[in-house]
Amino acid sequence: MTKYILHGGETGITNKNNEAFYQEWVRDFDEDKIPSILLAYFSRPKEIWDELEKSDKERFARYTKNRKANFIVASSDMEEFKKQIKESDVIYFRGGEPQKIVDTIQEIKNKLLSLLDGKICAGSSAGVMFLSDYSSSNGKDWKKYLGLLSINSVVHYSEEMKERLEGFKKSHPDDKKEWVLLPETEFIIKIS
Repeated sequence: MTKYILHGGETGITNKNNEAFYQEWVRDFDEDKIPSILLAYFSRPKEIWDELEKSDKERFARYTKNRKANFIVASSDMEEFKKQIKESDVIYFRGGEPQKIVDTIQEIKNKLLSLLDGKICAGSSAGVMFLSDYSSSNGKDWKKYLGLLSINSVVHYSEEMKERLEGFKKSHPDDKKEWVLLPETEFIIKIS
């Protein structure tokens, strides 16, 4: 079984929701375990991956009272990425552009769920969208993604998006997948 932690976006805002999100990554581990956390930044330009790693390490440390963890930045070489997943406890897909994630993992998309089996997979914004069948975001139209989880999602969700959501549901009446509506800084947990 895989534990998915699905976050609506804006992990950089300091609040209780984001504190709980980072804590959830390691909640299931004994205090003396040093988890391996794989940081997948495929949704962003490679030039800023070091900066993203620094910010995630700082947030994790702040919200977990400096808990020790072994952080690894994911390789965009898919053979290496598969090995990294196998050696990691937590895999985090950070937000950005979801199509960039899809494009990067295309060659292993059919193996990704089995690779994640028994792991903790956290995703924020684009990190939720690419896992969904259909997804939308504030300012982004509906798009079909990989459908690895049996969900349709809306990240950065707000009441202003409700009318557009209802229109999409009406135009897809046979779609019986679960709807996951994720406001910014909020998250849900799915076990699959």
